[in-house]
Amino acid sequence: MANRDSPLAIRIFTPIFFILSSLAALYWFFFRTFEIFITPLSPVEVFDKGSFYMLGVGVGLLILAIVTVQEGWLNKELSKKQSSFLTKVAILSVVLIFLTPQLMHYCANKYLAGKGYTVCDEASHQWLFVQDIV
Repeated sequence: MANRDSPLAIRIFTPIFFILSSLAALYWFFFRTFEIFITPLSPVEVFDKGSFYMLGVGVGLLILAIVTVQEGWLNKELSKKQSSFLTKVAILSVVLIFLTPQLMHYCANKYLAGKGYTVCDEASHQWLFVQDIV
C-alpha cells in the first residue's frame, strides 16, 4: 500500500501535516472543554459547539498520521492486525465527530444551568451546523 514512488517531499511533509493538524485539533477540543468545565466561570460563558467536533477530527488525523509515518517514513506495510485496529479507530473518530458536540452540549447545559446560567437567545447564533450559545 505504501507508494515508494511518491516524491520525497510528500513522504516527509504529509505525516508532519497530519501530526500537527491532529495535535491542533485535540488541543482545541481539550482547551475548550477545560475552559467550560474547569476554569472559574465568568458572568458570560460562550459554548462554541463547533469546537467539540475537533475530538473526532483529531483522532481521525492521528490515525492518518500513524499510517503515513509507518508507510511513508518507515517504508513498512500495515499488518492485518494494525489495519483492522486503525480502521475501527477511524470509524470511532467519525462517530465522535457527530456524537461529541451533542453530548458536550447536553453536559454543558446541565452544568451551567446548575450554576444559575440561562441561554441568551439574542446573543446566541447558529451558522449551518456550528452553534455558539451564550
